[in-house]
Amino acid sequence: MLRFNSFNPLAQLIYFVSVLLVSMFTWNYIILLLSLFGAAAYSVLQKGFKLFLKSFFGYVLIFLLVTITNPLFSHKGVTPLIFINDIPITLEAIVYGAVLGLMLLSVILWFSVFNSVFDSEKLIYIFGRFLPRLALLFSMVLHFVPKFILVFKRTLAAQSDFCGKNKFKQYIGAFSASVSVMLEGSVQTADSMSARGYGVKKRSFYCRFPFTKADTVFTVLSLGMLTTVLFALATCQLDFLIYPHIEMCDITILSVIGMSAFGVLSFMPFIIELKEELVWKFSLSKI
Repeated sequence: MLRFNSFNPLAQLIYFVSVLLVSMFTWNYIILLLSLFGAAAYSVLQKGFKLFLKSFFGYVLIFLLVTITNPLFSHKGVTPLIFINDIPITLEAIVYGAVLGLMLLSVILWFSVFNSVFDSEKLIYIFGRFLPRLALLFSMVLHFVPKFILVFKRTLAAQSDFCGKNKFKQYIGAFSASVSVMLEGSVQTADSMSARGYGVKKRSFYCRFPFTKADTVFTVLSLGMLTTVLFALATCQLDFLIYPHIEMCDITILSVIGMSAFGVLSFMPFIIELKEELVWKFSLSKI
């Protein structure tokens, strides 16, 4: 089955760089909404709706925090809504905060998708030939974070019987014990690598990720959509100005093409996964 997770890591990396490149450097709220919905749709398909909502509430709080706090510190704009101690709260500052929060939200969701797709083996495959030490370090860091969270949860559950209702004492004790466990594990890992001859001579490189025709088509499509969007951005067809006053670009054929291209780019993982899921369920119904 041709799922998004089964593509070559290089093709996946090109895709993530493409979608993040546009999401991080545009203020067009339609582009950012497409980016957000594309990442959210794929996350729901992967995690399930309930598990996605559990983490999404935290992201929404970040969005609200940025939206609310920006007008308190930035007073630019020509459309004051209210005055607090003779300080204007402008419409432009609120919109700027909302768009900035939307950008952060979409980027965080895409990095969450990236983390679910990329593992340490894929990172070593991409960077192992050129930056082997950096690739190994990065893969170990990615492994360290979820492992530390798991150790912390287990330690916290074990200490809850000894610390009573003192939550602060429980968390401090669990954190201290978890750090000790992870440091001890790091020393053991270093000793194990040294005993196996790591760093003594140049390592061999093994690749189990062939670059297939499907990877080629996926990469060409990703780069084609990216080029279309970048051309629309370069020709100011997707501009959205906030300061000093809100001004949206005119709707033209090129702007519609640019938005449509980014919509296709954002929803490509979701479309691929949904198609394979439907094919799988249809195949099961035939049994």
